[in-house]
Amino acid sequence: GLTGFSVGLCNNRMCLLPIPELVATSPRTMNPRGRTWERILALTGQPNTVPPPSENEAPYDSHAPLLR
Repeated sequence: GLTGFSVGLCNNRMCLLPIPELVATSPRTMNPRGRTWERILALTGQPNTVPPPSENEAPYDSHAPLLR
């Protein structure tokens, strides 16, 4: 496979879509310290690489998605 690309359907043909372009045009983001992200990490067995929150960082609701 190719790094940095995802496969998608464009005009009934399979094409390679650059991941940075997909992410840049996404209407939502995920809270990296939220419940959903923790569940994904637990299901996939990946380590949590998100740094702990800094003291001046605003608190967040762990049940709500983080929207841009």
